[in-house]
Amino acid sequence: MDILTIYAIAIGGIFLSLVIYRALKVFAPWSNAMNVFIYQHLAYPYVLGRHSLLGPWTRAGVFLHLIYLAINLLLLFFNSISMAASGRRAGTLSLLNMIFLLASWHLSNLADILGISLRIYRRMHRAAGWMVVALVVFHVLAMLQGKTHEDQEINTGRLSAIIGAGCLCSLVILSLPFCRRLSYELFLRLHQALAVVSVYGIWRHLPSEKYSSRLYLYIALGILGSTSFSHLILFLYRNGLFSGNGCPRAIAICHKNERDAENAGQHARATPIRVRLILPRPIKAMAGQYINLWLPSLGLWSWVQTHPFMITSWSRTDQGVLDLLVEPRGGLTKTLVRQAHAAPKGNFSSLALYSGPHGISECVDKYESVLLVASGAGIAAIIPYAKKLIHGYNTCTSHVRRMHLIWQVESLDVAISMQGLLNDLLKDDVLDDGYILAISVYVGRGLLSHEKLPFGKHDRAFLYQGTPDYSIIIPAEVSGEKIERLPNIRDERGQMLLITSASARLRDNLRHIARGYLHQRLQMIELEYQP
Repeated sequence: MDILTIYAIAIGGIFLSLVIYRALKVFAPWSNAMNVFIYQHLAYPYVLGRHSLLGPWTRAGVFLHLIYLAINLLLLFFNSISMAASGRRAGTLSLLNMIFLLASWHLSNLADILGISLRIYRRMHRAAGWMVVALVVFHVLAMLQGKTHEDQEINTGRLSAIIGAGCLCSLVILSLPFCRRLSYELFLRLHQALAVVSVYGIWRHLPSEKYSSRLYLYIALGILGSTSFSHLILFLYRNGLFSGNGCPRAIAICHKNERDAENAGQHARATPIRVRLILPRPIKAMAGQYINLWLPSLGLWSWVQTHPFMITSWSRTDQGVLDLLVEPRGGLTKTLVRQAHAAPKGNFSSLALYSGPHGISECVDKYESVLLVASGAGIAAIIPYAKKLIHGYNTCTSHVRRMHLIWQVESLDVAISMQGLLNDLLKDDVLDDGYILAISVYVGRGLLSHEKLPFGKHDRAFLYQGTPDYSIIIPAEVSGEKIERLPNIRDERGQMLLITSASARLRDNLRHIARGYLHQRLQMIELEYQP
């Protein structure tokens, strides 16, 4: 490439940048209408509904996947003169796509670097993984067809290719939902081990005399080394290296129930407990973020297990103590809850190490009305946003004037265990007797003495029996009728935000209802954590 070509590319790039900048300014007034169109017709509607093995697939997701597939097919077959040439190109394309898969040892780290949610990054990782496997299979079949007239003796390179391809195919099988559900921790370690073996097999398969064929693999390993090293340094620093305060400690807190042993055991299995993580160095944790917690001394196999936990505490400044909510399900969480209930005073302390905070925090300051919907342990992701919104109202740094928190629980015990956190929210909402927060708790199991009962010490939180009717609740919140307005003054209705951390069925229902009110300035956000 000569100097004139470089100059032409630079001038063309500057000209194109100016054109794009001008186009963005021209279309800026129609950005809201375009967003409504995209969400209403592409992002929200499902092509394939939610299933135990597949889905849900949105129109936007299918469209983006088809574009990704079309680009790879174009690069695979464009100007290809033979099947063998396409096969070699498929091998190179698989290495190019593999760079994205090997960029980080932990998905949370790369999602943070890219500034996207872990849920979106997992979809991208899954799509790239399927593409790599498809290209490798095509590469193997094309090479076998092209070597019919050559010596078929198995050598080291071919054996390494078989090992690498076999590990990649095994990764696909293990990534199926029913395999992951058997034991997620076991799946994760096998996934990482097979990835290491497949990379080694591919490296041995590539000819050593051709450096260019190994270049993409070296690039991927270089990126992996850089992200892993930076994560290790940050991990050691946040966990107290050279701080003089020791390592973090996790204190599991549960309230002893004075019922009989059988009821106490059932309560322990079903009720979430609170964990306080004492940090050697304060950190900035934003609403909606989580940490990966490692408790090596908790049990026999806990040293190989890490678990993500939502941060329920929130502060505009750095925090030296993080509050977490632990729902007993299985594995590490079940062991932690059992240890806490077995402790003499209901408090169990353990050495802990953590990484994070991970995840993105949604901007909620520009909305006038906010509806927060949670089910089960999803309340852990909702509470920090409620604290942030109340703080914004008290300090006049946000537009919020109405908050309605709806929490669906299976039993009354779960609601009672979180009553303290909900009361704390109501205590903070006292500026000029504004009372912008209302709390509705819907109990699925168990009979209440009345259809509507006060919950706690405030008259703004109530218990209800059954399931809420969101087809009535959402239109009422969108209309703004719950917001007190000054008479004889024209007050334009602001935007409304629907935040949800709930079960898959409930989210699908909310998405279906919200789709009909997007033109009325409603926006829906599904948080990082979904129970």
